[in-house]
Amino acid sequence: MGTDGHYQFSDLGLGDVQSIGRQQVEECNAIWGDVMTRIAALFPEGQIDQGLAMVLSDRNEQYKQNVERYVEDLGLQNVAVGNTRDIAAEGGAAMRRAAGM
Repeated sequence: MGTDGHYQFSDLGLGDVQSIGRQQVEECNAIWGDVMTRIAALFPEGQIDQGLAMVLSDRNEQYKQNVERYVEDLGLQNVAVGNTRDIAAEGGAAMRRAAGM
């Protein structure tokens, strides 16, 4: 309840969730890219063992799939946050109309 005796819905924290999620993806991608570059630098002539090359390729694909799933989940979360904001705004407007009657 606000200091004026009225309830007020605040969605400030909800807006931060999406921003933080995007930052996490960017940071993780930068770290992953750096790790892959450093590993590739260990084999400047491209003479990497076939088994190791396959493991690295599999891990890279797994990482990409995990990030894609995370980004999709962020999108769904965004929809939920938007719905929450809409419901709060509609509910507040309905209460104001009812109180005005």
